[in-house]
Amino acid sequence: MKIDARKLTYICGLAGPVIIILSSLVTALVYHGKLGEPYSFLNHFISELGEVGVSTLAPVFNICLFASGLILAVFMLGLGLYIRTKLGYLAAAVGIYSGVSCSLVGVFPMNHLSIHTTVAYSFFFSGLVAIALFTLAIVLDKQHKLSKWFVVPGLITMISFASFLLVATQGHSGRAQTLAVNTLARPTIWLTPLLEWSIFFTVLAWVLLVAVYLMVKKPAALGSG
Repeated sequence: MKIDARKLTYICGLAGPVIIILSSLVTALVYHGKLGEPYSFLNHFISELGEVGVSTLAPVFNICLFASGLILAVFMLGLGLYIRTKLGYLAAAVGIYSGVSCSLVGVFPMNHLSIHTTVAYSFFFSGLVAIALFTLAIVLDKQHKLSKWFVVPGLITMISFASFLLVATQGHSGRAQTLAVNTLARPTIWLTPLLEWSIFFTVLAWVLLVAVYLMVKKPAALGSG
């Protein structure tokens, strides 16, 4: 059975982001931290939404994160099959690894901090590499399967990844700092979680842009994908 890579890509590219965005918003609305504080995208880490025993809807968030990560892994596979170049296949392989790592963050929430940190940073590093490889694959693709304008959101997403990793890996890690604010008043604006959220929004924006592009363009205009 022949796989329709274009259709597979845009379906997963729409479904994955919708699931994690909605679950994040709903979980954040009913969240109350250990100090009774409401959730803020300016000073709370994403993973705090999945902290069992603290976040009211932690199981919902973790299940949705697991599901969306796997869906995004399939999105990466579909995109690689659609571009159909050696570089595209390599980008897909790294992207699948990144999507699975994202899913594992839902399996191992902050309550299991050591392994949680490992899989989270596995996602951050592999996500950066995957977006970089896909951006390069799009630039070098002679069949023009995707618009060269995707270089712009690709670069923005890479900057988000790199900025977070640069800040989070300096001195005390962002995850270790999260433990400290369980007993201390956290800053109103905290750079590390703010940059983590920038990854969330730029990655999902990149995925959605690719999905919508493949969905609205006629197959003939996109090449034989």
